[in-house]
Amino acid sequence: MATGFNWAGNAIVRDTVMWDKRAVIGNLGLYIPTDIRAWLSSTNSEVILRALQDIGLPSVREAGTFDPRAWKIWDYVATSVQYVTDKSSFGLDDFWLFPEETLVLHKGDCEDSSFLLAALLLASGISEHCVRVVLGTVTTPDGSFGHAWVVYQNESGRWCLLESTLDAVPSQLTPADPFTVPGNEYNYLPQFCLNGSHLWSMGAANSQMADYLKTRGKVQVRQKASKKRVF
Repeated sequence: MATGFNWAGNAIVRDTVMWDKRAVIGNLGLYIPTDIRAWLSSTNSEVILRALQDIGLPSVREAGTFDPRAWKIWDYVATSVQYVTDKSSFGLDDFWLFPEETLVLHKGDCEDSSFLLAALLLASGISEHCVRVVLGTVTTPDGSFGHAWVVYQNESGRWCLLESTLDAVPSQLTPADPFTVPGNEYNYLPQFCLNGSHLWSMGAANSQMADYLKTRGKVQVRQKASKKRVF
């Protein structure tokens, strides 16, 4: 069912600086301004490339191998990263780990696992045109929460939703559009998306990342328990 969302992104957002997502070690009250695209800059990282070697990806990059590649990476992240909140781990409301940090800690929240998942997909040889980290909200029977997830454009051209906070993934890639249909028990509402090159707005043309993040900071993200039943 068509929903009108362009998962590749609509208008490019030029202000890409996140002002309070990284804090100085030993001084959690001092924040480091960071370009949001930096969280997806690990595609040539030896740490990320070594992690890919443990996943057992197809040995060639040809037609018919990219969807299995995406699924295996999704499964790897779901089974190896434990969902925890930033408050419980760092005492902060919204602290974003870089992919290498999430790999070492084997835990993180929705942004952390989504950035890791996207970085692994990109490093595996999947085009950045086919991968986005999405920032938005998700409505569940427990309420509405700020959330992050990954979408991947499969080899048939259809965008699939890769929920990174699952304990176990389904047996096949899942189309994204049905999860945005109003009235569903689990409803995803995308507002922004990014890859390593750009940040896009997916909502109204005047959407501001600062306004979104301010609203997001007021909610408690609780994804792991409720996400098990989504797929």
